Amino acid sequence: MPEGRTGTGCHRPGRTPVSRPTAVSSGASDHSARTARPVRRTRPVRRLYAAGPVGSDRLPVVWIPGLGAVNALLPSFSRCAEHTTCHLLDLPGFSAPGRRARTPPLVGPLAETVTNWLARVPEGPVVLAGHSTGAQVALRAAARAPGRVRALVLLGMTFPPHLRHTAPLLRAATRTAVREPAGLLGAVVPDYFRAGPLRLTRYLDSALGDRPEEALAELSCPVLLAAGAHDPLAPPDWIAHAARQTPSGRAVTLPGAHGFPYSDPESTAALVLGATAT
Repeated sequence: MPEGRTGTGCHRPGRTPVSRPTAVSSGASDHSARTARPVRRTRPVRRLYAAGPVGSDRLPVVWIPGLGAVNALLPSFSRCAEHTTCHLLDLPGFSAPGRRARTPPLVGPLAETVTNWLARVPEGPVVLAGHSTGAQVALRAAARAPGRVRALVLLGMTFPPHLRHTAPLLRAATRTAVREPAGLLGAVVPDYFRAGPLRLTRYLDSALGDRPEEALAELSCPVLLAAGAHDPLAPPDWIAHAARQTPSGRAVTLPGAHGFPYSDPESTAALVLGATAT
């Protein structure tokens, strides 16, 4: 096992099982000299899901969930891990209610944690993929660590300007909820319960105050943005507009609503894998 590749859980090609959550220490091998600028020490990633086949020549993929909902990305993660090494980060700040979170679940601090992790754990450049508010975190991390991110995939990136207010956001969330498969609720509720309403509200407020369209212009890597065809939270026209803000952006539309990485993991994984060819 290469130094710094903690808990990769590699398996032979085929349907690759997801490994048990493995702790990642901030004291792993320090590759920060390869990044464009120094990375400050941050709270380590709390848990890591990692899997992948032996001997893949594709770039590894690092997945960032939205609102701490790790389980919503597991189907796409598992499909993608059949073809290349994948890491799904369970970021700090979403610990069980009653436990003090040393790193607040806010877009800026979480992006710094991802940047710190990229500098120390995976070897070589990666494809960074984020969903929903996790796409906002992935975008900020890619801007901070351009030498570590070969390509960026933003899935259902939130939020268009007209939804950065409470009333329209609630209406859009309601319209999205009725379009999602029933299984998605069972997938995200345990993660939301673990975080608790206070942390989720703080994270959501942080995401609503973010301006991802402004950060896109800073990117030098290829950027692929995907929208669910029936997603009021990250509608296709917003995703297409965001793609035009980056020098090398491309927008695509996939079936489903906001939870399309859960409801259509085959299409989502295929899209992400398209960015991993070396």
